[in-house]
This record gives sequence, structure tokens and C-alpha cells, in this order.
Amino acid sequence: MATLYDTKVELNNVEYGICGIDVGNSRVKIHHDDVFLSFPYDKDWKKNVQHHFRDHTTRRYLIGLSSVNPRQTTAIVKVLQRLPGHLVISIHSLMMRNEKLLSFGAVENAGIDRLLGAIGAMQQAKPPLITIDCGTAITINAVSEKNVFIGGAIFAGISTQLYGLAKQTAGIQEFSYSPPTSSIGVNTFESLMIGVTASVVGGATEIIKSMQTELFHNTTVSTVITGGEGMHLVSGLKANGIDSVYYKHLVTDGILSLLANAQRNDVQDAIIEKIRT
Repeated sequence: MATLYDTKVELNNVEYGICGIDVGNSRVKIHHDDVFLSFPYDKDWKKNVQHHFRDHTTRRYLIGLSSVNPRQTTAIVKVLQRLPGHLVISIHSLMMRNEKLLSFGAVENAGIDRLLGAIGAMQQAKPPLITIDCGTAITINAVSEKNVFIGGAIFAGISTQLYGLAKQTAGIQEFSYSPPTSSIGVNTFESLMIGVTASVVGGATEIIKSMQTELFHNTTVSTVITGGEGMHLVSGLKANGIDSVYYKHLVTDGILSLLANAQRNDVQDAIIEKIRT
């Protein structure tokens, strides 16, 4: 059965596959066909992106680029434009031209990652729905039955909380996250893991229940989780009476959905012009 990932787009008599790239705060993510890659911004990340498209792909792609990280955006556009045969598309431009998938005009300055995650979630669940994106920040977002992005809440993610405590507190070193195995910590590490988990699960639970009451008339709606730390929330939310599902690729699924549904003239107009070096 054909899926979103099998989509082919013809532009100027040339056939392209579709590819989504999400330039996040801490990593760049690439998604096309059945391939999903994620690279941290280390000294080799640009080489890794170039190497993938040059040596591990055999077709042309319309590469939909979304970014919440302006510092890295120009760098990755330059890398992609040096690769022959592909076209780099501004997903922000496509988003502004297509509110049929998601209407968002009533919300001021909503981050494009939040909007794309909502569009991606609609590939997995029928609106109304709630999305949770767990990365550097945790965003909780509501979408109405009529595909209207209503808004939501933002707070610090798990790793961000741990990093902030380590930087601001002399007696706490920086730790990587590990799910707690008890409800009482007998050392600093265990206490931190319990505390940040409880803050994230408790905060998400409170916001979701408030949304269900205020926005959805006490109706339980689908809750879809994404992001690198999202799987850590599923069991905690379930224990609090909130059923949720986890999908790794909501933001890039949103990019692919925009590319697949865009008018050809809009795609043409959203091509990012060559950056001169």
C-alpha cells in the first residue's frame, strides 16, 4: 500500500522524491523513504549530511527544510545546494501558502516545529488531538476538530532541566537522564531523575487535563508524543489516566505532508535561491 513516504512529485518534467530536514536546537534530522538520521552539531555534522546525500541516495529529492536554529540554517543550505540534482524548499514558505492542512492564524508566533508536529500527528490520529514534543523544550499543543491550531504551553525539557541545575547549583554535577526506578532517591543522581521526571510528567498531565476541560468539553482526545525524550513520558501519563502514543517522526512527517500536498507552483516559488559563497 502506498504511503506518504512513497510520494513522488513531478516538477519541470523531472521526478523527485520528498525529503524532510528538521534543523533543531541541538540536532539536524533527515527523513526520506524509510531512512531517518539524526546528527548532533559536532565538527563532522556537515560532512555527515553531505556524505549521506552524495553516497547513499540514488534519486533526486525535493528537500523540505524547516529550522528553529538560524545559526545552522545557512550552513546546511550551502551544504545541500552543493549537491547536484536536489532542490531545497523553504517549509516556512509552503506553510504560509497552505492553511488547508492546518489553520494557525489565530496564534501569534507559534514555532514552526510545533505546527509541523501537529500536521505530522494528523497522519496518525484524527483531530481533535493534543501533541507533545519533548526536546530541548517540551511543547504541548492543541488542534481542534476543524484542523485549527489552538495554542498550547512550553516548558523546559528533561535534559534542559538537568543542564540548568548543574550550571546553577554548585553541589550538582551534570548527568545524562535515566528513567527512575523508585519514587525516593537515596543519592543526588536518583533524586534528580525522580524530580525531573515528576516535573515533566506532572506538568504535562496538568496541562493536558486542563485542555480537555477548557477546549474539548471534558472529552478525551488523542494525545500524540514525539521528540527524543518523548518515550519517557508515555508510561507516566498512562499512570495518570492519559493514554498516549509515541511517534518518532512527527515534525519530519509534517514536512513530508506539506510537500506531498502542496500545489506545484507553490513548491516552485518556495525553492531557496542559491546562496553565494
